[in-house]
Amino acid sequence: MGAKSRAWWVFAFAAAAALAAQTLLLVEGQCRKLETALRDDLRVVMFLRGPLDEPKRLVLEEKLRASPDVADVRYVSPEEGLAALRREDPELVDSVAVVGENPLPGAFEVRPAPDALPRLAAWIVSAQALADWSDVRWKPAQLQAVLRARLYGRWLRLTLSTLLCAAAALALWTLLGSLDERPRDRRLALAGAFGGAAGLALAALVAWPLRRDGLLWAWPAAWTQAALVAACAALGWSLSLWRGEP
Repeated sequence: MGAKSRAWWVFAFAAAAALAAQTLLLVEGQCRKLETALRDDLRVVMFLRGPLDEPKRLVLEEKLRASPDVADVRYVSPEEGLAALRREDPELVDSVAVVGENPLPGAFEVRPAPDALPRLAAWIVSAQALADWSDVRWKPAQLQAVLRARLYGRWLRLTLSTLLCAAAALALWTLLGSLDERPRDRRLALAGAFGGAAGLALAALVAWPLRRDGLLWAWPAAWTQAALVAACAALGWSLSLWRGEP
């Protein structure tokens, strides 16, 4: 195999590796932002069965807030609930207004702590003993989506960490191998660097339409891009050492 053919082979190999690594980075960022968006929107709404005087309401609010599984608690008065319903469904509120009395009860809107999401269902069961609730509303499907996004994100981070360790070991081995006094073909290192840049450019081109979705768009940090190009250059250089070719 000639020197030119070897350089093209290294270029293609480095481009494929960079494309795969960049894809993992992009998907990990998407999972992280999706988890954050869904988690921040997750609420448990607990409706009181009847009116509650102010001291008892404050005591109940403090009991809910004291739980380590709760990040925040907000009391929603019947008037606030009716105003929110009017914004969402004015026709329904107009039909209720014929009765003349606000039928909505007071409610507590609970935002769960991020670390408590896996045991949220158990917390809801325990919280039902704190008061006489008429109804408890939450979205189990949204909770499952949050937990799945968290799982996939952690899985991808584990994979990326493994690849980072492998790249660091490769760079160290390349550095030690470069101490050999025999001349090496630096064109393979350049081919690896250009291949890495080409892989990143291709991934950016494919993912560019996703930028319109501000909720999920997360471009990897600049240092990760530079690290990928450097790792591809080290890959090309190490292949030259491995083949033992000048």
